[in-house]
Amino acid sequence: MSEMCGKELKPHNVTCLSLWPGLVQTEHIVAAKKTFENAKVGNAKMDVSKAETVEYAGKAIVALMNDKNIIGKAGKTITTADLGDEFNFVDVDGRNHVSMRSLRVAVSVKLPCCCLTSIVCIKLPWGWVVGAFHHYY
Repeated sequence: MSEMCGKELKPHNVTCLSLWPGLVQTEHIVAAKKTFENAKVGNAKMDVSKAETVEYAGKAIVALMNDKNIIGKAGKTITTADLGDEFNFVDVDGRNHVSMRSLRVAVSVKLPCCCLTSIVCIKLPWGWVVGAFHHYY
């Protein structure tokens, strides 16, 4: 939807994009921490303590608002972690977050025993990410 809206609104100098945060430490997620820590995505456990704070998405929006070439992002799907890398901002507690598109995340979901810290910078296309994690594709 954001892709089509982005294409239709771009000629009018309006940017429409989709912003995807990772796991966020909302009040409900923190309250259900034990449930989430017992849950798995593929073979990987979800660690709520490594989740983004709610302020991190706010920093991503501020970065987008200050982006002089935001129209170049029209119709795109962008993660907050990718924006953190692009605009060099960190979470309020000083952490950098790894994009869900990184090869490291994709490998760790399927093979949690692998620790591939050196491949954080390699990003997978969105179609691969969606296809890998959704059963209907």
